Amino acid sequence: MRTITTIAVLLFSFGAGSVKAQDSTRRVLKVEELFTLAAQNSKALNISKQGIDASHQSTEIAKSERLPEISASIDAGYISNITVLNPTFSYNQTVPVPHFSNNYGVDASETLYNGNRVNNNIAKAKLEEQLSVQNYNQDKESIKMLLLSQYLELYRLFNQRRVYEKNIELAKTRLKNIQALHTEGMVTKNDIIRSQLQITDLDVLADQVNNNIAIINKELTVVLGLPAGTQIAVDTTITASELKSNTYAEYLRQAYALRPAMKATQASEGIAEKNIRIAKAEKLPAVSLYAGDGFTRPYMYSFPPMNIYSNIYQAGIRLRYNISSLYHAKDHIRLAEIRWSQQRTRSEQVQQQAELDVNSAFIKYNEAKTEFDRREKARLLADDNYRIVEKKYLNQMAMLTDILDASSAKLAAELTESNAGINIVYRWYLLQKATGNF
Repeated sequence: MRTITTIAVLLFSFGAGSVKAQDSTRRVLKVEELFTLAAQNSKALNISKQGIDASHQSTEIAKSERLPEISASIDAGYISNITVLNPTFSYNQTVPVPHFSNNYGVDASETLYNGNRVNNNIAKAKLEEQLSVQNYNQDKESIKMLLLSQYLELYRLFNQRRVYEKNIELAKTRLKNIQALHTEGMVTKNDIIRSQLQITDLDVLADQVNNNIAIINKELTVVLGLPAGTQIAVDTTITASELKSNTYAEYLRQAYALRPAMKATQASEGIAEKNIRIAKAEKLPAVSLYAGDGFTRPYMYSFPPMNIYSNIYQAGIRLRYNISSLYHAKDHIRLAEIRWSQQRTRSEQVQQQAELDVNSAFIKYNEAKTEFDRREKARLLADDNYRIVEKKYLNQMAMLTDILDASSAKLAAELTESNAGINIVYRWYLLQKATGNF
C-alpha cells in the first residue's frame, strides 16, 4: 500500500501543472470514461455488435421452424378450347370450354417429428449467439487495451514533460550560480557554455514530448469521438485507487471461468456437438400433418367441362424417409465428429494459453511493483548525489562535468521512477485482461 500511495503522490504532483487551467477545452478523462466512449464510438466494435444482432435474429428464425407452414393462393386465367384428335390424326373436333378460370387454395403442414432436428438447430443458434457475444467481448478487450496503452503513454509523456521542465528550471538556476562564479573569476566561460548547451538539449527534449502529446491527444479524440480541440488530461488518481491483488491460484480460476476466449471455445464445442446430433437426424424419418382446401372453376372432370366451382379438401399424416441417408449420413456424421474432436483440442489449447497468460501477467505485475520500489530508492540516491556534487562544485571541490553527470543521473532516475509507477498500472490491467476481469 505504501508503494501505491507513493505512486499517487509522485504522479499527482504534475497533474495540475501539466495542463493549463484556463484551457476551456481541457477534459479530465477517467479510465472508465475512456472505455465507455470507446464502446459507443468505435467502428470496429459497432461491426462486432451488429454480429450479435444478426446471431439473435438467426435464433428467432430457427425458433420459427416449430410453427406450421401455411400458404394460400389465388389465380385467374384463360383456358382455350379443347382440340380432340384420333390416334391417326385423321379426325379432330373442337370442344368448347369456359374460358375464364380461377382457383383458390389453402395448404398447411406441421412437422411432428424429424429426429429432433428443429430443437437441435435452435440450440445451435443459441450457442452461435453466445459465441458472437464472446467474440464481441474479445474485440472490446483488444480495443480497450489499445486505448489504455495510449492513455498511459499520454500519462507518461505528461510526467516526462514535468520532469524536463523541473530540470530545465534547475539547470537555469545552476547557470545563474555559475555566471556569478564566473564574474568572480572562479570558473571559466567554458562552464557557462556547457551549462547553456545542457539547457538547449533539455528544451529540445521537452519540445519533442509536447509534440508527442499533441499526436496522441489527436488520436484519442478522433477514436473516442470527442470534439476537435479537446485537450485530454489524464486522471491523476488512477494510481491512488487500490489495486486489488489475489493469489495466482485465484487468478487462474477466474481465467478459466471468465475469459471471453474460454467462453467462446466452450460455445464452439457445444455447436460442434449439436452438429453431430443434426447429422444423425438425417438417418431418421420425418413425420408431419398436412391439410389443404381447393376451390376451382371450371370443372374439368366432365366432357365437355362445366362452368361450375368444385371444392375439395384433404388432410392426413405424412411419413417421409430419405433412403439415400443410409449411405450419405454416415459421412456427414463422421465429418461432424472430426470437427467436434478438433474443437475439443482447440479448447484444451485455449485453456493452456490462459494459464500461460495468467502466469506471465502475474509475474510481470509483481516485477513492476518490485522495480518501482528500487527505482524510488535510486531516485532518492540520485537526488542526494546531486545535492552533494552541487555543493562541492560551488565550493570549488568538483568539476562541472561532475555536476552535469549528477544532473543527468538525477533526470534519468526521476524518469525511470515515474515510468515504473505507470508500469504498475499497465501491468495490473494486463493481469485483469488475462483473467477475464477487464
